[in-house]
Amino acid sequence: MHQTQQPPVGVPWHQATFPASFSRFWRGYVVFRGRAARAEFWWWALWWAIISAAINIVYGVGLFTTPPPMPSPDEARVLDQAMQSFNPFPVWWFLLTSMPVFAQIALGVFVVVGLASLLPWIAIAMRRLHDTNRSGWWVLLSFVPAGYIVLAVFLALPSEPPAAPQQSGPPVGDRPAHPVVTPQ
Repeated sequence: MHQTQQPPVGVPWHQATFPASFSRFWRGYVVFRGRAARAEFWWWALWWAIISAAINIVYGVGLFTTPPPMPSPDEARVLDQAMQSFNPFPVWWFLLTSMPVFAQIALGVFVVVGLASLLPWIAIAMRRLHDTNRSGWWVLLSFVPAGYIVLAVFLALPSEPPAAPQQSGPPVGDRPAHPVVTPQ
């Protein structure tokens, strides 16, 4: 099978494949301008689901195969004081350190992978929104309760041609925000 030449990141690639979407996602680490086709976005979403599921399975196996230890009398006293003073940090520390090492490692890997992919996730979502002729600022819907549902609908919409012939997304920084008025 002949593999098609990939366009640069920021140019929609409607024939994106599952394997190619992985490397394309990481190459577009902080490319917020341009567009991303549905295939490009949703193939990466499948990658993320598989990676997350694999790490969570390892975490669950590590967590549920070893019973958690009972706190010592000193730890129980500190935890009781923390609960009474509404201080969650000693409780979180106890829960984290009482996890089996296998689960701690899986949790650490998940945190690192999640933080490493945060910016590219925002970037590909913004490019996908640009491909539907919406502003990338719609990504902020993910911070509103139930806003992620509206965002998912926007991300699933088909691509639309650019509004203007030269435009590859919403207005970018090289265009003035307000009309330029020249004195006569």
